[in-house]
Amino acid sequence: MQFDQALLETYRTLLQTTNLQKAYQEWLRMFRYLRTALEQQLPEYRFQGSVSENGMDYAYFSFTSPLLKEQGLKLVAVFVPERFQLEVWLSGVNRAAQCRWASRLGPCLPPMEQSKDPARTDYLARLPVQADLADGEAVVQAVKHAVEQLLALLPPES
Repeated sequence: MQFDQALLETYRTLLQTTNLQKAYQEWLRMFRYLRTALEQQLPEYRFQGSVSENGMDYAYFSFTSPLLKEQGLKLVAVFVPERFQLEVWLSGVNRAAQCRWASRLGPCLPPMEQSKDPARTDYLARLPVQADLADGEAVVQAVKHAVEQLLALLPPES
């Protein structure tokens, strides 16, 4: 098996000439703090066991309430490194649930974005979180606000 030597060299150079490792560790500390603080402040929700990372494509943790779970829905806090953007997603527990819900959601107003193809995406709707990531409590409050906005998309009988 062969690997891209230039990319490996770039990675080595970044590790040796920047604070990449420490910066990543600090970001991870912030994201774990967010998960823990939300779990403490939103006792009606159940949180997945830990933060999941996917090779720097994105990192996430999900949480759901009994009502959302019964409806096949969950919320997901997602960090997208490529855009250095924290988002909150309203998602189905699986793609079939997403497809069932796609036509039932209310309209998404910008900056919220509704999935164009819920059978192929991991979200029904997503909303960027506007907060200074260095201010942990501000991030927690912004995520809670995003959750409220996303839940407002659900029909009243939900």
